[in-house]
Formats: sequence, C-alpha cells, structure tokens
Amino acid sequence: MQKERFIKQLTEHPDIFELEEGEHNGKTGIFVKNKQLDTTTHFTFEAIQKYDLQFLLNETSRGKNVEQMTRVTGFFSKVSSWNKGKRGELKDRHRVNEMK
Repeated sequence: MQKERFIKQLTEHPDIFELEEGEHNGKTGIFVKNKQLDTTTHFTFEAIQKYDLQFLLNETSRGKNVEQMTRVTGFFSKVSSWNKGKRGELKDRHRVNEMK
C-alpha cells in the first residue's frame, strides 16, 4: 500500500520527479530523480514500506534543500534575501583566529 502511495505522489508531479525501477548494491527499488535539485535517490522497497510518505519525499532532496543563514551584529538573516553586492561581501569575509 505504501509503495503505491509513494509512486502516485511522485507521478502526480512529473515536472519535479522522474522515477525508474532498478537495482542498487543488489537491492531492488526505485530510483527517484528530483529535477529541481538535480539529485537522484534509490529507495529500496523495504525502506518505502518502513518510512512514512513525508519522510521519503524529504529524502529526495539529499541535503540540497537548505537555506544559508548568517549572524551579523546579533541578528540572523537569510542570505537568499540579500542583494548581489551583499552576497559578494559575504564571500570575501574570512575568519581570523588568534592563537595565544
């Protein structure tokens, strides 16, 4: 039942996901490509039965669906909301560790 729900969820979003059955390290399952994040994840049929649907969908991001944040003068802000110049300044920053 879980396998059918997982496959249905993926096939309802062909603009985001591509799937193909296949084998990896001797275990059969489904390869899922997340087109938005350019990741491919292999899900064994045992894993699909074991984990809930939301967990499986989150795993398709393979750690790429994150936001970078920074702390400047005591407050946090999302780097994605910064303009091009501010992001350039962030790349130029470096840490200085003084050894005493």
